[in-house]
Amino acid sequence: MTYKTEEIEMIKMLILFSGIGAFEKALDNIGEPYELINYCEIDKYASKAYSLIHNVDESKNLRDVCSIDTNKLPRDIDLITYGFPCQDISLAGMQKGFYDKDGGLTRSGLFFTALHIIEETKPKIAIAENVKALTSKRFTKEFKTVLECLNIAGYQNYWAVLNSKDYGVPQNRERVFIISIRNDIDHGFMFPEKQELKLRLLDMLEKDVDEKYFLSDKTIDFFKANEKKQKEKGNGFRFNVTDGKGIANTITTHAGNRMDDNFI
Repeated sequence: MTYKTEEIEMIKMLILFSGIGAFEKALDNIGEPYELINYCEIDKYASKAYSLIHNVDESKNLRDVCSIDTNKLPRDIDLITYGFPCQDISLAGMQKGFYDKDGGLTRSGLFFTALHIIEETKPKIAIAENVKALTSKRFTKEFKTVLECLNIAGYQNYWAVLNSKDYGVPQNRERVFIISIRNDIDHGFMFPEKQELKLRLLDMLEKDVDEKYFLSDKTIDFFKANEKKQKEKGNGFRFNVTDGKGIANTITTHAGNRMDDNFI
């Protein structure tokens, strides 16, 4: 990604919906120094993983994004990242959008909580990441709301749907990225050019794997039969098998609980 602005010696970052810290790992990979003001992750296991991966104390975790006191946050933040929940937008979810049938905010509606924090702290740049479905016709209203709210808050927005397979990762995973640059420092933004993929999934797997992690022949036969059945029904989500020599479909974390999980 390219962006022109004044030099920042040390990026001051506030991370919302951190998960295990993908944005931070990206900065580590390119050798870009940053100061972590706080991260925010409500899941205790993800928080523990985050603290170990990034070598920070869990006291840095603000936990519930809805309980953040913006008056206690600094006003010189360079970057806020907020991969707000996708469960109510994703094709694999209930697709409720930002509001439920009673008018209450859904989990994906936590976008507005992130927006409030951005409005209060006025970071130089804010980066959102979410599923491709946010840009679909079904969620035209929600996506328009996101862009308009950020624009009203004082930001110029640049967005694109990027696929991980085009940037060095052998996985077919499309996500929309929204780069919001504060109007007073905006000089334009360009997303990176696609890269030639030089890795296979097989290159990233462990060589020696305990037998307990392998599916039995009976289980595989069951999944294959179900795949055929779902294909005949015209369903999009089906069991997929790969030998790892190509690009993987999106890898889930459901540990084989559903028919649409993918196995290697």
